[in-house]
Amino acid sequence: MKHYRDYVSLKIVNALSEFVLIFISYLIAALIRYYLGDGVIQMFHPQDVLVFMPFALVCGLMSIIMYTILGDYSTIRIKSVYRELVRVVLIQIISGIATAGILFLSQGSQFSRAWLILFIMVSILLLIIKRVSFSAFSLYYCRKNQGLTHVLIVGAGNNARRYYRGMEKALHRECEYSGHIAPEADSQIPSYLGTYDMIGEIIDRTGADEVVICSEIEEEVLNRMLITCAIKSVMVYIVPSYNDYLSGGRILGTYGDLNMVEVSALRVDNILGVNIAVTSMEGTIQKITDNLKAWKGQYICVSNVHTTVMAYENPEYMKVQNEAVMALPDGSPLSSYSRENGKRNAKRVTGPDLMKELLIRSKDAGFSHFFYGSTEDTLNKLRARIEENYPGAVIAGMISPPFRELTPEEDEAYVRQINEADPDFVWVGLGAPKQEIWMAAHKGRINSIMIGVGAAFDFESGNIKRAPGWMQNMKLEWLYRMFQDPKRLFKRYFVTNIKYMWLTRK
Repeated sequence: MKHYRDYVSLKIVNALSEFVLIFISYLIAALIRYYLGDGVIQMFHPQDVLVFMPFALVCGLMSIIMYTILGDYSTIRIKSVYRELVRVVLIQIISGIATAGILFLSQGSQFSRAWLILFIMVSILLLIIKRVSFSAFSLYYCRKNQGLTHVLIVGAGNNARRYYRGMEKALHRECEYSGHIAPEADSQIPSYLGTYDMIGEIIDRTGADEVVICSEIEEEVLNRMLITCAIKSVMVYIVPSYNDYLSGGRILGTYGDLNMVEVSALRVDNILGVNIAVTSMEGTIQKITDNLKAWKGQYICVSNVHTTVMAYENPEYMKVQNEAVMALPDGSPLSSYSRENGKRNAKRVTGPDLMKELLIRSKDAGFSHFFYGSTEDTLNKLRARIEENYPGAVIAGMISPPFRELTPEEDEAYVRQINEADPDFVWVGLGAPKQEIWMAAHKGRINSIMIGVGAAFDFESGNIKRAPGWMQNMKLEWLYRMFQDPKRLFKRYFVTNIKYMWLTRK
């Protein structure tokens, strides 16, 4: 059975169906407004339906474009009705406000405000009903055709029990529980299938796609299991011991209330020629800490739609991106694209979040940090915030380079200053594409891992307020940032994103 992501026609139908629903919402709102005019408020004449129809179509088109940018049509499955409702309400209100502005400029005070409010309310209702219905039908279809992921739980103890309870509670719509493998049966975990040495036979029998190891297992046994799963192309995850504490209490995993680490080599997805890592925050940190010594002198890019399109249009910049040891998917469209390509575990990893996580873990891990970029004022604020919020994080040094091309002597002095400080990480906040070009030019010269994090210095120092968590979760951080700096970011978020959507169409 082909996946939804492989059908461009279904995605188009999905978007068109919502456009039609928005138009139907307009007709329903006009009908309600017509009857309200009978002795309640000013009359709404039948010819007004034709007058306002072009504006309703513009409103619908704006909504569909925004939903497309956010990746709403990359899937028909929704995970939370509440989150979907908030997203739809925000987009429809924004589209309605834009339509009101167009109406006011063209119709003056003659347009019906009551009709516009009714139009927005009805469109929200119909879109939510449609999305919930489509999601429910897709679930039914997948279950009927064995399209859901089949998961085996491996291990005994409390983590295995917690994982099972979390999966049953949170992911009953996302996967099928195939059974439990452990030295012996557990009364709290149903469907016991056998012991660790039977894993190959059990995978064949159950058709499992994923294995989640929930307890400590002897290294020899674990290696045999990993080899078996690799041969059978089954993804393996491990729930680390004490991971709730190691992660700073944040929920970083995919299933239930436990964090997980994917056990595999670094995978990439080629997006417009750029090798974007298929990873998660926890997987990225694990990869970095495992290679702390091996990656000295190398650099990591934090990529988004803007930098990916720039790389597509500039072969030299693409080379810079691809010569990094990792190009992380900072933008949601990148990780969404990878998931559409079958890489289900691709997650967004932002520069500010990565810097924050490694600062949090510095006290226990003994990490030291050097900051290169931005202004003296920003760096002073950043130092104060780090000392206040991340006790134990060692600041090895800070440099605010002049906003011009450096002389060879100045550059050499900065390199010497950084290497003498001997930090574990050099955080580069010069903005794209300047920071990536700088890191590539200093590859092998700087004796630390360099990570380009864009506006992370401004976020962490408090110069720029970051979008609330709920907006980040619903892929609306771009909207929040555009309102903060519309002159600079409008082209990036609309022109570049539309270009990206066109280039990545399937």
